[in-house]
Amino acid sequence: MKRNIGPDGIRIRAFVGVLFIVFAMGLTALLTAGEAPIALRMVVFVPVLISTLSLLQAATGVCVLHAMRGVYSTQMDTEPVEDDHRRRFLVRRSRYVQLLALGSALLLTLALVALSVLITWRIPISG
Repeated sequence: MKRNIGPDGIRIRAFVGVLFIVFAMGLTALLTAGEAPIALRMVVFVPVLISTLSLLQAATGVCVLHAMRGVYSTQMDTEPVEDDHRRRFLVRRSRYVQLLALGSALLLTLALVALSVLITWRIPISG
C-alpha cells in the first residue's frame, strides 16, 4: 500500500488545489490591474504553494502531514502505520512531494509574475 489517504482525502486535496490555483490567478489579475509593484505580486506564491502541494498530494495519494505523524487515513479516523518499512517509505515520498511542490510553486509564481508584467491591464480611473 503506497498511499496514506483514501479516496475522500484525494478528492478534497484535488478540490483545494484547483480552488487555490484559481484564487492565485485571480489575485495575479487583481494585482496587475491595480498596478501593484512586482515585489508585492510575489505574494501569489502562497496560494500557488498550497495549490501545488494539494494537487501533488492528491496525485501521489500521500498526505505530508500524515506521513510525518506516521499515520494513515481510514474511513472514520487515522491509525498508526505499524510497518516500519512502510512508514519510512511514506516519509521519503512526502519529502519528495514537498520538494516538488516547492519547486513547482516557485516556477509557477515566476511565470504568473512574468505574465503580469507583460500584460498591460489598467483599471480606468475617471476623474
